[in-house]
Amino acid sequence: MKIERLSIDTLRELSAAIKRPSYEPASITSGIVHFGVGNFHRAHQAVYCDTLLNQGETKWGITGISMRSPGMRDNLTPQNYLYTLASLGEATSYRIIGAIQNILVAAESPQSVIDVVADNQTQLVTTTITEKGYYLTSGQIDLSNIDIAQDLKSLNVPQTTYGYLAAALIKRCTNQSSPLTILCCDNMHAGGEHLLSGVQILLERHSPETLSWVKANVVFSSSMVDRVTPATNQQLKDQVAEQLGVFDAAPVAAEPFIQWIIENRFAGVRPPFDRAGALFVDDIAPYERIKLRFLNAGHSILAALGYLAGDQFIHEALRRPRLARFAEQALKLNVMPVTPVPEDVSGETYIDQVLTRFRNGNLPYAVLQVGTDSSQKIQQRLLPTIDDALNHGEDSSYLAFVLSAWVCFIRKALLSDDLNDPMLDAFAEVISKNDSDDVERFLKLAGADKFSFFSDAYFMASVQQFHRNINEVGIEQAIDTFFNT
Repeated sequence: MKIERLSIDTLRELSAAIKRPSYEPASITSGIVHFGVGNFHRAHQAVYCDTLLNQGETKWGITGISMRSPGMRDNLTPQNYLYTLASLGEATSYRIIGAIQNILVAAESPQSVIDVVADNQTQLVTTTITEKGYYLTSGQIDLSNIDIAQDLKSLNVPQTTYGYLAAALIKRCTNQSSPLTILCCDNMHAGGEHLLSGVQILLERHSPETLSWVKANVVFSSSMVDRVTPATNQQLKDQVAEQLGVFDAAPVAAEPFIQWIIENRFAGVRPPFDRAGALFVDDIAPYERIKLRFLNAGHSILAALGYLAGDQFIHEALRRPRLARFAEQALKLNVMPVTPVPEDVSGETYIDQVLTRFRNGNLPYAVLQVGTDSSQKIQQRLLPTIDDALNHGEDSSYLAFVLSAWVCFIRKALLSDDLNDPMLDAFAEVISKNDSDDVERFLKLAGADKFSFFSDAYFMASVQQFHRNINEVGIEQAIDTFFNT
């Protein structure tokens, strides 16, 4: 017998144990436009919005924007944009999320995207477009990138999120629309400033007269987001179908932990996300920093070490005593001494909580998923910390080992056809030259030459030595050697 599909019509068939929306979809308006309708957004920001909608705050529905792929739109449209959130703790709980009201595919209908951002009903624009969606090179927007270059030529069919925002702001200015807040929800330090920078570059080229209106009516803010959210696989789909009794083409899983810290800078109406558990703060930088340097860096460290050890998932890597000890000590002995933390946070406790979350065996977070785009991620997560350690005379030996392991990860993943990275072709070219010493070349491709440690002879010599040792004896034996010297 063919199983029915999750939809408004089948909600009533669900077990009473399944939490579902208490609001009528027809009563919801979309005050939020979100770029990047992937798993993280659906397990994080959309959940906060769903909570508000359940509280009667009916204007905070979401119009999602997929830049190129129609996949999420095609999966969710037959379900009235409903989907299941599986919270994977000691026991699994299930919740139907209904915050997304519509999904537009920018590549198919660019003007529709511009129009919805420009619509006076839109009060907030948010982004989860990953690091590569910001087109950064050494912290600056890469104006030579083909997509950025195209948007600099014309905004008729934007190629980037910056382009869509700029085109929509031109229209909002022309219409003298209501104020707008644009909020970065990516793992980016000062992400709001990057969004502002990209939009400003394009407006200076295409509509300088809009800039003064933007300055008076638009705020670009940052936030710190946190929730481990693995990729959806067939096992999750089968598990959800068994529990719900209906088929969901796009369920999402996440850990029970969820956190959203938002810079308290808004133009016009501020959604009451604090009523859904978010925290508004005046200075978000310290919270961003500890998230990047403890959680995100810890994830990247374990992804590289775990892949080299032959593990598929992060929690498997932490079952190896050497890898677990190394990751903990790297964070506590090298990262924590040069990372100021907010007054209400204990750095050591934060790190312990992070590692406990990573050990959640019910949350299979693939090392290769974490390792995706790592040449971009380490520019935020690891490289600035190395400079801080050297500048303050603190120990940097663990970080040197991590860099060497990252180089080994890139080479092994590339040769195994596992690498997903925007610099893949450039890494492949280095390997094709059969140069056994690819450390500096790989690191340079990841932007390391823009940091002072790259010119520190002693530090780079230690990276080279660790690299040779990993290649000679393998990652676990190399860690043993590291601990014993």
